[in-house]
Parts: sequence; C-alpha cells; structure tokens
Amino acid sequence: MINKNLVFLSYGKASEYLRAVFCILSLSAWLEDEITNLSIIIYTDQPDFFAGYLSDFEIEYFFLSEQALLEMQAGTNFIHRIKVSAIDLTFKRFPDQEVIFIDSDTFFTADPVLLFNGLDTSASFMHKREYNFKEGLELYHSFNQEQYPKAFIEYITGKSFSIGGQQTKFNTDDYSWNSGVLGLQKDFGRYMPDVLRMTDEFYANSHWFISEQLAFSLVLQRTTRIRCAEDFVFHYWGKRQKILVDGLIAALFKQHVNDLTKKGFMRSVTKKWQNLIVADLILEQANHGFEKGDYLYAVKKRLHFFLKKLLGLQF
Repeated sequence: MINKNLVFLSYGKASEYLRAVFCILSLSAWLEDEITNLSIIIYTDQPDFFAGYLSDFEIEYFFLSEQALLEMQAGTNFIHRIKVSAIDLTFKRFPDQEVIFIDSDTFFTADPVLLFNGLDTSASFMHKREYNFKEGLELYHSFNQEQYPKAFIEYITGKSFSIGGQQTKFNTDDYSWNSGVLGLQKDFGRYMPDVLRMTDEFYANSHWFISEQLAFSLVLQRTTRIRCAEDFVFHYWGKRQKILVDGLIAALFKQHVNDLTKKGFMRSVTKKWQNLIVADLILEQANHGFEKGDYLYAVKKRLHFFLKKLLGLQF
C-alpha cells in the first residue's frame, strides 16, 4: 500500500531533466532494499523525455503546461514558488500520504532508508542546517548581497506570523535550512497555506531568492524536529557546480548508457563526483577570497584543495 510520495520538479530544459534522471538512477543504485510503499511523481513539462530513460521505473508524470507554471507562481514572478505549489498540490491529491521532495540538482550517496522510514508526527527532514539569520547577514555581506537578509530581518523583526492558527515570532537566532530535501509527514499538509503565505510575504518584502526555503525552515522549526539528510543526499546548488555536473552527466549518458542501472558502477560514480564537486567548490571559494583581497582565507582554501588532491582525489 502506497503511503509516501517521492516528488521531483523538473521543467524548462534538457539539463534540468537529465539532473532529475541521474538523481533517480542514483537512488536506485543506493537502495539496499526495495521500498514497496513509495510512489515516484515527476512534475514536468516534458514527460516523454523521462520515459526514454526511466522505463524500468513506475513513475507518475504530472504534466505542467506553460499556463500551469504561471499559475503556480501566483503573480509573484518568484520561480521557486512553483516548488511550494507542487508540494501543496501533492498533499491535496494524496492527503493521507507523506511527501518527500528532492531537488533535481542532487544525487544520492548512501542508502536513504532513514529518509523514507524516519518521518513521524514530530520529525521532518531538510537537506542541512546552514546558518542562523545573524550569520546569514555576515555571509551574504561577504559577496555583496547583504541587502536580501537585511530586508528579510527587518521584515520579520517584531512581527507575528500565524502557523496552524497559532501566533509566533521569528528572530535572528532562527536558522535557514537548505531545502534541497524536504521530508514531510502526512499531517504537514495543513501547514502548506502558511508556507505559501510566508513565501509570498518574504519574497515581496525582501526579494531574497531563498524565500521558499526560509518559509519551510521556519514553519518546520516551529512544528517539528528537523533531521538532516546530508549524509545520504548531495546537493550541488551553485551555478558553477551545476555547469560541472551537467557536463559530467552528458558524458556519462553518452559513454556508459549500458551501465546506468548497475549498482556498483553508479555508487562509484556518485562518490567520485561528490569529491570532485566539493573540490571545485573549495577552489571557487579560494578564487573568491583572492578577488576580495582576503588572502589568508584564499590561501587556506587553496591548501585545502591541494590536500584533497594529494590524498587521492581523482580528476
């Protein structure tokens, strides 16, 4: 009996579709045991693209027309609202089932049995805890984007918000969790109107491009105990890292099309790519340090990069 839905959102271009395909293949590679109570749903504008790669999987494709994609933004021009809308729609379609949403720019690196079996009335999952809002202000200042957390903090300070009909306040000690993974128990659907409303309010008043992440983070912090999914899902959200992975996926699908369903091969690929992406991120941080004139930070990052290479990282 199906009681949980694994949800992907993938639309717009081939690289987005291929990321989602690779993520699903990596999930299959790392699962030790078949999960019989799980349904996979892909919200997409190109169902036929996926069918060519994932014919061995039972997948429900929910077609998203251009009009549907616009309606899911509800006039906000905030594209990440589509993600919140897809999750809300899944709860409405399957009100008695859990929702596990995975961003397409991810892949699995270990058996995620805990993600699928670790939800209860008091627990949820997000990818990882990143920073509290005070730390976020300092972080975004380092790359000249402090106007977003500053406007957000000004908006929430002293203001009351409704979660499940109860009034609550937020402050700079609250945390932003990365929403590349969202594991939501079945009763969370009743909070989705609050998540949608906060997403809209946060974006309207700060234009912070992670407004949907902030809404989920805050509602889940107030209603559940958030668990980290970083140990079994890797999230490569940076622009430079996405370009790197898009190239890797294209080469993999061209050169190893017959190996994509082999568990050992795919496990090796995901571990190698994880190390490669982490090293690239370190190098990017070092270059950013040099550009900002923070030479001590840059040298430390360069040293970190070369140590990883020296200790056996294969490029």
